[in-house]
Amino acid sequence: KVWDAPLALPDLLVVASLAAWMGSNVFFAWKQGFQHHALSDEKVVGSAVLFALINGAIVLFLRSRGISVARLFGLRPARPLAALGTGAGLFLAALPLIWAVSALVQRWGGETQTQEIVRYFVLAVEQRDWGRILLAAGFATTAAPLLEEFLFRGYFYGTLRRHLGAPAALLLVSALFASIHLNAAALAPLFVLAACLTLAYEATGSLWTSICMHALFNTLMLGAMAYRITHGL
Repeated sequence: KVWDAPLALPDLLVVASLAAWMGSNVFFAWKQGFQHHALSDEKVVGSAVLFALINGAIVLFLRSRGISVARLFGLRPARPLAALGTGAGLFLAALPLIWAVSALVQRWGGETQTQEIVRYFVLAVEQRDWGRILLAAGFATTAAPLLEEFLFRGYFYGTLRRHLGAPAALLLVSALFASIHLNAAALAPLFVLAACLTLAYEATGSLWTSICMHALFNTLMLGAMAYRITHGL
């Protein structure tokens, strides 16, 4: 149900450029052994602003060619609540698979590393720093799902689907999504998560479905972290 007809060669060039930039960041991080540094408040906000600026530029680029972003990405579904309900249902269906892959990685490859934003959130919870808790939670449960789904599922997947076909687009976008999180141990679970989000978008034609799934996943992960910390588990 994904409508990709308006995404032409100019979009493919933009996607290739952005993917090359992201890939170079991943490459240099890999060369340095994926060394992680503590996130600052400025980096959390800066990351959200950077993605917002990229998405905003894409919106302007599409609108300058007379393309309706809302129609292109299914942001005006006939039944908005049904789209969100579908996202919640698909999230529950995908969760066991994601957990199974994560468990296999832990069994065969050791304990998975936590992402920087998760470590930032954990430290904030341990210190009872409500300002940083709200900042991390807002980024992970609202900003990241909206911005990342627009960029990866909407624009990247839609463009690559138009020119390479759905299977190749799903694999490429899922691999890029997983790799930019700069967490080698979590590559497989993140790849599966990205694939599930892409399949949900493919099945419904509305980004709200994958946004809902992404937001629920991040909310569940942060909620579980907070519960374990506050209860000493």
